Amino acid sequence: MVVAIMGTLFVITVPKITELKARTALRGSRETLEAAFATARASAMQKGKRSTLSLSGNTLGVTVLSGLTNTSTQVVRPLLFSSTFGTAVTAIGTAPTSIAFDARGLVTPVSGTIAKYQITLGSYADTVCVSGAGVVIRRGCQL
Repeated sequence: MVVAIMGTLFVITVPKITELKARTALRGSRETLEAAFATARASAMQKGKRSTLSLSGNTLGVTVLSGLTNTSTQVVRPLLFSSTFGTAVTAIGTAPTSIAFDARGLVTPVSGTIAKYQITLGSYADTVCVSGAGVVIRRGCQL
């Protein structure tokens, strides 16, 4: 009887734990991507120079030009989403994989469209949207 109860509890809880783990990884990935956009924008405004967010494959990095010689400095070290969170990040449609912010913190060139990035883990997915000016849209972002 005890074994049957334990087996039933196991069958009920394992899928919920798996879903919780996946949703936590998605949330971490989304928050990291949003923070990287904010960091790239803030770095450009702070230094008064161009900052670039690059999303190559599943790797994210942020650099900013600094000094009189415009040396490229890493602000966010390259982060591989698949090994850090177990997720995959892809640009949707015409969303750029390299975004440059000018000294005012605006995307150059300014776009009239919303860039969408999808984060996936198995059958679970989340989306990050960025306005044409380079600001993360927190509400109402859907595929």
